[in-house]
Order: sequence, then structure tokens, then C-alpha cells
Amino acid sequence: MLESAIAEQAMLRLARGFSSPDALRLHKQIHAQLQLEILDVREEVAALKAELRRDQDPAKMSEIQRMIGQLMQQINVIREKAAEAEAIVRGITADIQRLDTAKRNLTGTVKTLERWGMLRAAHRQLRELFPTKRYKDMAHALAAVTELLAPLKPLATIAQVAEVFRATEVDRKTVQERVNTEMDAFFRNDPNKPPDLAVVKECCLVIDILGGDYKKHIMERYIQLQLAEYRRIFRSTDEAGQLDNVPRRYAWFRRVLKHHDDETAPIFPASWEMARLLVASFAEITRVDLANVLARAPPKVTTLLDALQATLDFEATFARRFDRPFDDVTAGGLTLQSTSKWTIASIFNSHFSVYVDAQDKAIADMLAQYRGSRSRSSMEGVLAETEHAGPTILPSSTELFYFYGQTLEQCGKYTTGEPMQRLAKVFSKWLKIYSDDVLSAGLRRQDAGRRSFEGKSGINEVRNACMVLNTAEYCQNTSLQLEERVRDNIDEKWREGVSFQAERDAFTSVMSQCIAAILRELESACEPAFAAVLKTPWRDLDNVSGRSAYVVDLVGSIKDIAEEVRTRVESKKYIRNFADKAVGLVMIRFTEAVVKSRPLKKIGAEQILLDVQAVKACLLDLPELHPEKSGNAYTKYVTKSTGQLETMLKVILAPDDPPEGFVQNYCLLIGDRSFTNFQKILDLKGTPRTDQQKLLDIFLSVTSANAELADTSFLTPLDMDPTPERVVTSPSAVNLFSPTTGAGGMLPSLLARTASGDGSDRSETPKAFGDFRRLVSFATRRD
Repeated sequence: MLESAIAEQAMLRLARGFSSPDALRLHKQIHAQLQLEILDVREEVAALKAELRRDQDPAKMSEIQRMIGQLMQQINVIREKAAEAEAIVRGITADIQRLDTAKRNLTGTVKTLERWGMLRAAHRQLRELFPTKRYKDMAHALAAVTELLAPLKPLATIAQVAEVFRATEVDRKTVQERVNTEMDAFFRNDPNKPPDLAVVKECCLVIDILGGDYKKHIMERYIQLQLAEYRRIFRSTDEAGQLDNVPRRYAWFRRVLKHHDDETAPIFPASWEMARLLVASFAEITRVDLANVLARAPPKVTTLLDALQATLDFEATFARRFDRPFDDVTAGGLTLQSTSKWTIASIFNSHFSVYVDAQDKAIADMLAQYRGSRSRSSMEGVLAETEHAGPTILPSSTELFYFYGQTLEQCGKYTTGEPMQRLAKVFSKWLKIYSDDVLSAGLRRQDAGRRSFEGKSGINEVRNACMVLNTAEYCQNTSLQLEERVRDNIDEKWREGVSFQAERDAFTSVMSQCIAAILRELESACEPAFAAVLKTPWRDLDNVSGRSAYVVDLVGSIKDIAEEVRTRVESKKYIRNFADKAVGLVMIRFTEAVVKSRPLKKIGAEQILLDVQAVKACLLDLPELHPEKSGNAYTKYVTKSTGQLETMLKVILAPDDPPEGFVQNYCLLIGDRSFTNFQKILDLKGTPRTDQQKLLDIFLSVTSANAELADTSFLTPLDMDPTPERVVTSPSAVNLFSPTTGAGGMLPSLLARTASGDGSDRSETPKAFGDFRRLVSFATRRD
């Protein structure tokens, strides 16, 4: 320990001396300072050693020992004198202590004699009362004898005291026999010889003094006598004891208790709580009987609920009467060995599955007309009734949640334990079924083939999807409120098992399906316009003649669907979600049509550029009719989405003479060095193969000298031979995160269809290979 402490102090000293790397330059000064400190320590050690040698002088040590001896002698003298003083004081106070002891003994003797005299008098008085029926005075005398005997137990070895103890025990038995005779007459209740209730009341005072098992026996006997008829009439095996007669049980007991309150309750001391014990015993008998009845056969739901309601009303009545919970009323009964709390109603919990199963069946019957193949027809009926209405939700959803609320409220009246958790699981089950078999099923078309938007069917599909979207959002929000309500009502023990999160996720999936369905209809509506783009001979146009004919159809189709969405979708965030995805869809399909229509030539590119402006103005109106009210993020998104196609068209319509200017324009607008992307522009422009080599050489020369150009651009994922498949093929292709509002905020390229499986870009020339190609091109050109 000492060595470690010294080492720690040394390390702290070094740390203070070399607190930073710059302190190493001062090592000579620090070394000199340490040397001085060492010299000081050595001088101090030498001084201490000299002082120690002086103090170890033999003469001086002998003097010190002599002085210590004298001090010890003085201490012994003081100790002897103190002992003498203590003996003197003890002698002086001995008489006083003897007097105090004598006083205490005398006082105790006087009190004992007084108690003895009072005991003899009380005992004599008690015996004098034996021939009479003055039980009240007898109770007082017996209480006095019992109280006075307790302090005399230490003197029980004295013959006279032991004799009194034996006599008192005999007298207690005599009193008990006399009281027992009176109570027997009271319990028999012979009409020919009715008992004197005043005498019985005084007898109860004596019984209260006797206490113990005899008192408990009398109380049990009275309760059994009161409930004997109840046991006979309401046997669990008889008709009267069945579940539908539970209210009759309670009515019968109320009559018995009323008779007790009016006639016999004043007889018993208040401390006996005879009314409460009577209720507790009745509750125990009833609980056992009902358990036997319920175990024999599953009850009907209405019968179960009526019996449970009657039981709850009965318990509430007596909880108010005794001003305590009913489980405290039944606690501490005469016949119960367990100290656990219970109620009559608790026996129903294990059989409440009958009620839960009934609610399950009721919900199944209620939703049967809306599920599966019937879902679409029921939705069409709602659409027919609300053709010119605004946002609409399916009435079946409000019916379902209204039923949930009523059922939960009803269940809460009966129990808030494990049955409520089972009921919550039934709610969860049918929310999932409603999501799958009603909402999702209602989005499926009646026929397998694609329909044109030219008829009313396309509009109806959009309206149907909007209604399902509103319903799914309503169900999602209301299921959260339902979960909170269940968690507020259920017991804390079962609270953690209540959650509708999986069902809310299912409704979110349905909303994604609705957006996908609307986008499919939008894509179908725009098909004729995109087909017209492919049929237009862009390479043969002589001049730009204003807006193209196909743009009128395209804009009209987009506006028709957008108007339905704005009118029929309740939540603005889903209108924005549709608008964001519609922009992506339209621009992808538009770009594909332009790519397939190559070569475009200069006039064709100018015409398409003009058409893109008209489409952009239409897309800006998607969330709201006035684009100036649209969010800044949405406007930027539309501008960027259309801007990619506009930039590509501007590069295409640029003249390729002089070729250096064309390449510089490409580098300025596109901003990449990709050989493949430049080749795509030449193909779209329709540049002859004989002229392409010269432009490619100039491109390689310019880009190799410009290090600021990127390796990729929005042209990189552009597919020059797009497949004819649809952009929106399944609900899973659409999520609810909009490019302008979703997580991540990333704007995907609208010119790409799908990424390759390994994540690499198949159309892009690797940088190393591109550099090698430039080197070969320069070498060939020099040759």
C-alpha cells in the first residue's frame, strides 16, 4: 500500500511537471528543481536524525520513566478514593432505596387487596344474579370478574386465588348454559311461547363477554337459520336455482335482510356486524351455486347478461350500504378460511367467452353482406346514392365502429378483466377482415381485362377508390381511438396486450392500393394521348403550330381524374400524394413516348417542348385549381420533373453546326462526360451515323479536358428501348410517402423505368474504360 501510494505521488508530480508536450523543452529546469528538492529533503532527514540522537539520551529516558511511575501512583490513589466515596454514598442511600421498595410493595399490595375485594364482591354479585333473568347486570358482573382476574394470574399459585379462578370458570359455564337456554328458545321461535326479545338482547351482551368459539357458534347458528330456506328453495339442481332465476335469489334475500333489519338486528351488538356477515354468507352460498350451474352447461348470452347485471346491481347496492367495496364486504366471513377478496360477479369471468363469441358472430352477420364478392356491388350501390356528393365513406365502417363502441360500453359494465381483452382480440380480427374482405376486395375490378377510360367505368373506378381511401383513413384513425378507449377501461394487468397497430398498418396498405388504383385509371386514360405521340411524324414537321392535338386529350384526361380526386378525397395529404405520384407517372410515360418517337429533329423537339409546357401547367393544378396556392415544394417537384425532359429537348433542338458549339451546349445543359449519354442524344436527334463520329471525337476531346463534368446525369438511367408494360402494375409499387413530403426527400429520376438487379448501371460506360476510349480516339486521329 505504501509503495503504491509513493508511486502514485511520483506519477502526479511528473504529470504536473510535464503537463503538455511543450513542457519537454523545460526538462533541464525541471531536473534542476528536483535536485534542489532532493537536497532539501536530505537536510531535513539529517536534522531529524540529530534531534532523535539528542532525545535518546539515557539520563533523559530515566527521568521520563520516573515521572511516569509517579503519575501511575497518583492515578491509583484517585481510584481508591473514588471507591471509598462510592461506598459512603451507597451507605447513605441504602435506607432510601429500601424505603422506595417498601413503598412500591405496599402500594402493589393495597391495589391487589382492593382488586381482591372488588373481585369477591363482583363474584358474589354474579352468583346472586343466577336465579334471576337480569342478564344485562349479569353481563356487567361477568365483565368485571373477567377484568379483575387478569392481573391476579401471577398469584394463581396461592390457594385462595386458585379457588376463585376455579369458581369463576364454573360460574362462566353456568352463565353460558343459562344463556344457551334462552338462545335456543329464540332460535326455535315457538309461536306458543314467543321469546322475549329484550331478554335475548341482554343475553347477547353476555355472549359478547363470553366471546371465543361460543360467540362464533351463536352467530353462525343465527345465519344458518336465516339462510336455511334459501338453501332449500334455490338448489343449483332445481329449477329455481338456475341462471334465469338469479334475480329471484336476490329479491328473496332482500326480504330476509329487511326482516332482519326491522326485527332482529337491534338484538345483536353493533360490533358483531350481523348484517354484513349475513350478506357475506349469502354471497358465498350464491357464488358456489352459480359456479355449479355455469359449469353444468354453457348459458345463453341474454340469460348470462341478465344474471350478471342482477348480480352487479346487488353488489353495488350493498357496497353503498356498507360504504366499502363489495369484496371488502365479503372479506372476513365466518365460514371463509381464505383471506383473498372476491365477489359474486367474478364467477362469471371464466364463462364470459359466451358473450365474446356472441359478439363475434354478430359482427360476422353484420359484415356478411359486404364481404368478398358482395363488396363491389355494395360499394356501387353507395356510389349510385352519392354520385354528386363530396367525400364519402362506406356506411358499413361507421356501423362497425358504432357496434364496437356499444359492445365495449356494455362489456365495461360487466367486467374489465380478461374477457375485455378477448373482446379486443375479436375487434382486431374483424378490423383485419374488414380491411381485406371489404376494402381491398372492393378495389378489384369485376372483369380481368383492361378498360378504357372513355366510358363511365373509369370514372366509377376512381370514385370507388376515393371512397375506399376515405374509409380506410377513417378506420385507421378510429381504430387508434378504439385502442385508447379499450386501454383506458381494461384492468392494468391486461392493458399491455391491447394493440391495433397491425390493423392500422393494414389500412395504410389499403390506402396505398387506392392510390395505385387511381394511378392505373390515370394511366389508362392517358393511353390514347401517348399512342398519338407515337403516331405523330415528328421528323417530318415543317413548323411549330401551337399546342398539339394529343395534348388536349392528355390534359383533359388528367383534369377529369384530378377533379374527381379533389372532390371526393377527404384528406388533403392524400390529394397531394396522388398529385406527386401522378406527376411521376405522366412524365415517365411522356418521356417513353418521346424516346420511342425518335428521331425528333429540330422542329419536332420544339413542338414537343411547347407541349411539355402545357402539360406542366396542367400538373401544377393537380392538388388545387390555382397553382399559386400550391406548396413551394410541390411546384419545385413539378418543375424538376418536367425540367429533365425540357433540358433533353433543348439539347436535341440545338443545331449541330458548328459541332463544337453543340458539344459545349450539351456539357452546359446536361453536365456529364458520359459517352453513352451523348450517344443517346445523337440517336434522339436523328444525327446520321456518318456525322456522329465527328461529334463523338469532339465530345471526347472536350470532356477529357473538363474535370468539372460529372460521370452521370439524369440521362444515365434513360432506357432507349422501353418495354410496353405499365408503370403502375400493382399496389405494392406505390407507397404513401410522396416525393415532396415523404421520408428521405429523394426525387427519383423520371426517365428511368427500373434499376438493374445488382444495383449497377448497365447503360453507363465505366470511367476507366471511357478514359481508355478517349486515349485511343486521340491516337487514331493523330495517325
